Amino acid sequence: MVPERKMMLRLVIKRERENEKEEAYDWSVLTRILLVPEFFQSSRQIKEPYTLVKLKQALDEIDDREIGWLEIIERDFVCRFEFGYHHLQVDYQFTWKIFEKNESVIRNYLQTKMQKHGIFAYMRSVEEYLYHNTQSIDERLTFESSQMIDKLPKIKGSDGQVIVDCNQFPGYDLMVEGRCFTSCWEMYYSSYYYRLIPKEIFLEVQQVEKITQFDNQVIGIQLYRDPFRWQSETNLKFQQYYRDQLGFDHLSWDNGVGLLKEPFVEYAYTKDSLQSVQYQNHLMQPTEKKKATFFVTRNYDFSTYDYKEKRARGVLNRQAFFPWVDENHSQLICYKVIDPTFTLDNGIDAYTYYINEYLNVEAPDEMYRDYLTSLRIYVPTKFLSDFPMEEISDRLSTIKFKRIRKRKGRLSFDAVQGEKRLRVVLLDQVELTGNLLMQKN
Repeated sequence: MVPERKMMLRLVIKRERENEKEEAYDWSVLTRILLVPEFFQSSRQIKEPYTLVKLKQALDEIDDREIGWLEIIERDFVCRFEFGYHHLQVDYQFTWKIFEKNESVIRNYLQTKMQKHGIFAYMRSVEEYLYHNTQSIDERLTFESSQMIDKLPKIKGSDGQVIVDCNQFPGYDLMVEGRCFTSCWEMYYSSYYYRLIPKEIFLEVQQVEKITQFDNQVIGIQLYRDPFRWQSETNLKFQQYYRDQLGFDHLSWDNGVGLLKEPFVEYAYTKDSLQSVQYQNHLMQPTEKKKATFFVTRNYDFSTYDYKEKRARGVLNRQAFFPWVDENHSQLICYKVIDPTFTLDNGIDAYTYYINEYLNVEAPDEMYRDYLTSLRIYVPTKFLSDFPMEEISDRLSTIKFKRIRKRKGRLSFDAVQGEKRLRVVLLDQVELTGNLLMQKN
């Protein structure tokens, strides 16, 4: 028997007093079209057989300051209406047959809501969502063999239990400043996203099925045609390539160390401005930073609504990798903030990646050719006294470690390979916090 193909739709909407009840009623109407409801339940500990009268009564009782949820259920299908502090979130589940039958209604609902009060939305296969977002090993065993799970990347959860590191998956839902960034079959973005990633980057993203612009600055993107072919090698590459082009995995992560890979795009922010640099190859296709020979720079000033864009060929100099200049000590500096707390290897993979990555920056720079390059890594206090120097030396066997110096709140050494030298300085994260507070004051 062929398993039933299940779809999901998630929509996040601004919560405003005048639209809350309308959104709740519209959610319930579409749910009634998609499901044959058996019962409903709520965060108020209500669980009752579904009737339209009882559901309407529950919707009417929602207070405009209340935090909670309602769910309508048909067998294994759940549709949920969630009311948070500043947003409303609606989730639908339905079969592919139901989607095909009601596609025009579903799309009209989704696009209308996004253009009116929407923040973000997506549609995707439930199977794809679960695969890319299920961290618990026990939960993954319901749809994946233990042999396959053994091959997946792992980290420690907040309770110390080993879980799957879903940061490494192309369809992982990453939250950045209250916004969901993911890569799946179809996604819809509002202007709330353009303060973090320029709208033009969404519009110019490459190797996707289609991009649609709607009213009120809403953009819809479909990655590939069939949502149930997400496991094909080509479509998984499309998912990852889309994620790389947007670069949100370099904005934030929740595994403590990030993805340990080069960016395709980088962002810099101030209170009222945003600058982005996209890295492309000679064919103007997105690529890793070190391979780039073509650059797209965008500058936004949100206070004046000024936008500037520049496209240029060339090569990166060393300051592109080490942006802070210490003239007094003739050093070019970059810094990373990592927390090995959640890693299973005490952070060894992360340390070796960053040391090797920045030692092997091959970038000409006449102005700073005699400057020493320095990598500063800020870590929690306990990792300064427990730095795995021996294991890192074994892993980077072609690199020599010299001038090792320790003092309270600081560990430094030089990584040397032939004529290349990188000063590595590990510092307490407390010092970084103090520096940031001083800069703000």
